[in-house]
Amino acid sequence: MGLGTKDGGVGAALFAHARGAIVSVTDLLDESVLGDSLAELAGIDIRFVLGGHNIEDFIKADLVIRNPGIKRSNRFLAAASDSGAAVDSPTGLFCEIADRPWIGITGTKGKSFTTHLVSHILRASGVKTVAAGNNCISPLRFVDDDSIYPVLELSSWQLSEMNLHRKSPHIGCWLNFFADHMNWYSSMEEYRYDKESIARHQSPDDIIILPVDDPALSEIPGSSERYYFSSNHVPPDGTKGSFLEDGWLTWRDPGVVRLVRADTLPDHMTVPVHLDLINPAVCCAVAAGADPLNIARGLATFPGIPHRYQFAGRYGKIRIINDSAATTPDSVIKAILNLDSGKLVLIAGGGGHKNLDYVSLASHIKARVHRVILFRDDPASIRLRSALSGMNENRLSLARDMKEAVNIGISCLDPDEEGTLLLSPGCSGAPLFVDLFVRGDQFISCIRAFASSGGS
Repeated sequence: MGLGTKDGGVGAALFAHARGAIVSVTDLLDESVLGDSLAELAGIDIRFVLGGHNIEDFIKADLVIRNPGIKRSNRFLAAASDSGAAVDSPTGLFCEIADRPWIGITGTKGKSFTTHLVSHILRASGVKTVAAGNNCISPLRFVDDDSIYPVLELSSWQLSEMNLHRKSPHIGCWLNFFADHMNWYSSMEEYRYDKESIARHQSPDDIIILPVDDPALSEIPGSSERYYFSSNHVPPDGTKGSFLEDGWLTWRDPGVVRLVRADTLPDHMTVPVHLDLINPAVCCAVAAGADPLNIARGLATFPGIPHRYQFAGRYGKIRIINDSAATTPDSVIKAILNLDSGKLVLIAGGGGHKNLDYVSLASHIKARVHRVILFRDDPASIRLRSALSGMNENRLSLARDMKEAVNIGISCLDPDEEGTLLLSPGCSGAPLFVDLFVRGDQFISCIRAFASSGGS
């Protein structure tokens, strides 16, 4: 249920088909949106129901593998359960079947970047691994391959599914915690409960990796071994983990091993929003068996990932940054605070607001942003425009689409002067875009179209 445009539904369908199941795939979206996913399943004996769901399919099913973004209270899932079907998710099935160590990484922000960085470091250290999970490759594609060390990005919804199986990863990492998904959860406590599943079912032989600067996370209950990380201060002697000390990334266990000077890393790694994610990635890699002395090579060669504070090019002295994965107001604030030179033009909105508060973001925009560009009618832009009430009208523009937003943004900056055009929406991609990835891809395409039309 929920083929989607990423690999979760495709991997689940292939997993079930390979085990001899009679597979039906059903999705509210149609062929025009699901083309790439359907192409991966072409030629396989799978029945498709697209553009809507049929209740009979759920009543007759033995097992429903649901996209974790679909609530279990959904009436089709309720009908399946009432008819005796098992209802599970790709992550739930993976953690139940995979009988070997694996890494799970969660956090409100930064988990995609960290997951891919950990996987890259492990490969540079000679470990066969893959980044999987939320918005990545389906973990069911390699659930039976013991030669692969899985590194999974875990959303709160996926952790909720793991909790039903009473499972936590052998190596768990919790990066940070702030408001998100308040259109899904009734409270922050409910959201936090799902996140805490990263460590809830660990044993003393397992490892949990936590930010030493955040007592609310670093002091969560549990019996597993603890590694800590920080880019801000060094904890007392005897604390095991990765820290930034006097400009050096270091590993403490309990002696100090200097890994690499931070200022020698590529530019995209040293912006604060990414630099803060290096230490937890180091902890994960060491916990998985990587030699600390080999980690510098992985850090120096990591190319970054799209849509996460991605440097997309320059137009003269104007930096262009694609931060489409900034789906909360707090994430946009972090992006804004990273930029302290030249004029900043921000493209924000363009999706659903997730019932989050935009007041603090609005105050940062008023204080630090030269021009903000919103979209005309999407829920997030409407809410952010309301929060920006009183801002000088000359500093706020409305765009019909991404092309107009990019053209307005570039026209507000002088290529002979330092400045930044930043896409950092503070909301989900739908309904204005299919998802955050399509939104970021459109931003890049519009930048390229501008370049080919006369920009450099």
